[in-house]
Amino acid sequence: MLSFQLIIALITLGFFSCRAWIRRQRLPLPPGPKGWPILGNVFDIPKNKVQIAYMEMSRKYGSDLLYLNMAGKSMLVLNSLEAANDLLVGRSTLYSDRPRFPMIGELMGWDHDFVFLPYGNRWRKLRSIFTQQLSPTNIKEYERPHMQESMYVFLNNLLDTPKKFREHLLFLSGGNIISSAYGIPVNDSNHPFLELSIKAAHGLAEAGNPGTYLVDVFPILKYVPSWFPGAGFKRRAAYERNIMERVLREPFEFVQTNMTNGTAKSSIASRLIQKMQDDGEWSEENQDLAMCALGTIFGGIFLALVCNPDILKKGQAAVDAVSSDEGKIPYVDAMVMEVLRWRPIVPLGVAHYTTSADTYRGYYIPANTIVIGNSWPILHDPTTYGADVSEFRPERFLNSDGTLNRAVPYPDAAFGFGRRVCAGQDFVHSAIWIAVASLLACFDFAKALDKDGVEIEPSTNYIERFMSYPRPFECTIKPRSKAVEELIRKSLEHRD
Repeated sequence: MLSFQLIIALITLGFFSCRAWIRRQRLPLPPGPKGWPILGNVFDIPKNKVQIAYMEMSRKYGSDLLYLNMAGKSMLVLNSLEAANDLLVGRSTLYSDRPRFPMIGELMGWDHDFVFLPYGNRWRKLRSIFTQQLSPTNIKEYERPHMQESMYVFLNNLLDTPKKFREHLLFLSGGNIISSAYGIPVNDSNHPFLELSIKAAHGLAEAGNPGTYLVDVFPILKYVPSWFPGAGFKRRAAYERNIMERVLREPFEFVQTNMTNGTAKSSIASRLIQKMQDDGEWSEENQDLAMCALGTIFGGIFLALVCNPDILKKGQAAVDAVSSDEGKIPYVDAMVMEVLRWRPIVPLGVAHYTTSADTYRGYYIPANTIVIGNSWPILHDPTTYGADVSEFRPERFLNSDGTLNRAVPYPDAAFGFGRRVCAGQDFVHSAIWIAVASLLACFDFAKALDKDGVEIEPSTNYIERFMSYPRPFECTIKPRSKAVEELIRKSLEHRD
């Protein structure tokens, strides 16, 4: 015979189940395109400029909540800061999970990365490692010297071969990360660890948005053999997975070898390994956690400076007027915030996932819904940042007297929302600040000229995938003076 407590529990469960069913029948789903039977909105999923397509689709249906059905899988796109904050921040316990990423995670190997991990103990351990190592104190004490070292090499490279500025920018961003994470000095853009990192990032950029590959909609396709017609995605994934495994393993093993030999430079990896050894916490699991956290640490500013000579001059004047540190030159601070707002690196953000059903503004949000906080319309909202949101204008963050206008929000949406906000935000901001201030202090930028001496207008139409980056363009880069050129040369000598 059933116990009284069990009967009460079953009645309670039945009551709440019935209430949820009745609520579901009564409440509508958020607005969105109608879709086809069975397939739903599979054909409505945009392939290019996804963040802009969803913003325009949202306007079409008159709602900042946009609902799509991907062959039975629910997807909700949040196109306003209010909706993103209400759900991804205010209800973070419901909205902090991640959906399955069959292509980039299970097939390409990015499932090691805590950015894409499901919400749980492993994610919390990895994020704890990351945030501890990239705290503001650690960035100032340990990472700023690595950033400066990479900057010395970058400035000299730019001086020697300015036409290769795109390659030098890749060196700068990758060199900062590799040097800080592993203490590996990167002296040229052909360094093997740097090449691996760049290849891995390109693979992620191509495949990162949900629905890009059919296997994201129909996960069972991951079991299709790679030789099967139409299974080119499997061969692509195998290639990318090999790169990711090498990105994780090879630099970490390099540090371990150097620590054994007594030649390792201070880095996040060496400090983590030493701490685990000192505390008696070394294990295969902890080593794996450390490697995964480090693997995660892996220019629009050039385009902005070339296309806006007045901003270049204002920035140079601000840097010339004061020799100071981060946070002490408001115009540079404003330029950093503006480049994050103007062209966010991950414009659509990384998808969240609901752990259970929810209701919001009278709409029903099913359990297991992919929820996307679309950063683009948030960072290009005219009511927040002014009517000219498509323009690069740092002054929007400044008062008339040149001080920072605290009433204009920092572009936090560029780094995600809630418990899934980017743990490396301070590191990224600091690295960009150093780069902007150094470029303004050292170089002049101008549009390239054609054979007739006419300026070539660079395209500001970015390549928009999971990650956003400028299309290739030409420009003229020259040192501001002979004295500046000599200082750049001496900086490299000082580093050596």
